[in-house]
Amino acid sequence: MKITKRIHPGYEEFEKIKEEGLKIRKIFGKYQYFYSSNKGEISLISLPNYILDGEIRWEIYCLEGNLFEDVIAFHTKKEAECFIEKYLTKQTK
Repeated sequence: MKITKRIHPGYEEFEKIKEEGLKIRKIFGKYQYFYSSNKGEISLISLPNYILDGEIRWEIYCLEGNLFEDVIAFHTKKEAECFIEKYLTKQTK
């Protein structure tokens, strides 16, 4: 499984707007993570202003491979990464 990290484009836009003096709420965490294998690719982001049962929300989305539908939310990055590893490295039914 390959992991890459980049600054989230939405975060970059937030920083530009903030520099212009406008006040908006930050939606995206700074980084977006991409996990890939021969089975597909999954994106992971944090949404710091979306709280899930009192904790920061992490969301994953399948970019390639049709591994699952829609967005799936997690309390922690570690929980999300365990789910991602299951889909990208092990046999799934």
